[in-house]
Amino acid sequence: MSAVQEKKQVKPNVSRVILERLKVLDDLPRFPNALMKLEQMLSSDKDVHLDEVAALVAQDPRLTAGIIGAVNSARYSPGYNITNIEEAVQRLGTQDVRMMAHAINYQSTVKTKPPFSEKEFMRHAMLSAFIAQALAKAVHFDQGEAFLCGLMHDLGAYLLAIESRDKYKQVMLDSAGDAAFFVQTEQSVFGTNHAVLGGRLLQQWRFPKEIVMGVAMHHAPHSAPEEFQNYAYLTYLAEQGAFFGGLTNGVVTHKGEVPADTLLNGLEYFGLTLGHYNDLVLNATELAKESSLI
Repeated sequence: MSAVQEKKQVKPNVSRVILERLKVLDDLPRFPNALMKLEQMLSSDKDVHLDEVAALVAQDPRLTAGIIGAVNSARYSPGYNITNIEEAVQRLGTQDVRMMAHAINYQSTVKTKPPFSEKEFMRHAMLSAFIAQALAKAVHFDQGEAFLCGLMHDLGAYLLAIESRDKYKQVMLDSAGDAAFFVQTEQSVFGTNHAVLGGRLLQQWRFPKEIVMGVAMHHAPHSAPEEFQNYAYLTYLAEQGAFFGGLTNGVVTHKGEVPADTLLNGLEYFGLTLGHYNDLVLNATELAKESSLI
């Protein structure tokens, strides 16, 4: 076979094709310039001043209102009402500003209605983010990156659903809402799955590799490159914790009662007991409620 013939037979990357099509249709989730600059600023090695962070957030009225709302929630409230972004950023600190800004943006990321409950989808994402942060604290990982892994682990499910509502409804029907079969069904119907597709978009948005791989491999953490298995397992445990906490994602409607092998493997990977994990999930749920995000 000639080199030309071989080249013709190379199949296009399905995830990339889907993202290109959604971009043309203006259906990709929003990622505002202010948030992109904030992410670049806070993920760099240089020292960052809080007034620089406040100035960036102030460029986006929606983020500004959300951050001020967050700082006045039960979790952060100093006992008096904070009304300006400079004081809000001082109160939260750079790490929590980064996490809250992404959470606020993610809540309004849906541009086209998917064929499942947006409310359930978002509540599950928020709780997963807080559980991921709690896990990261327990195992001494970067809490900000863990939070973002948990927050955006199902981003690809939304992308597949708006790529083809009919196909995604079929995926939901064929898998009977069971997580054990869901990823396989997505793969057979679309030629990719929500984890890989979400990771691809995060890569295009230039997120750190730990977040990209944590999301892309969270349904197969044992298959991730060794240096990224930690974030893949952490993201998987965060997702499962949200399910065990009673918040489904609107797509998968039920979970088995017995912990899956992957979950037990993840706990073993980090040296955590099931009891410790359950406590982390409960504590993270309370924090999420205090932050008014679920």
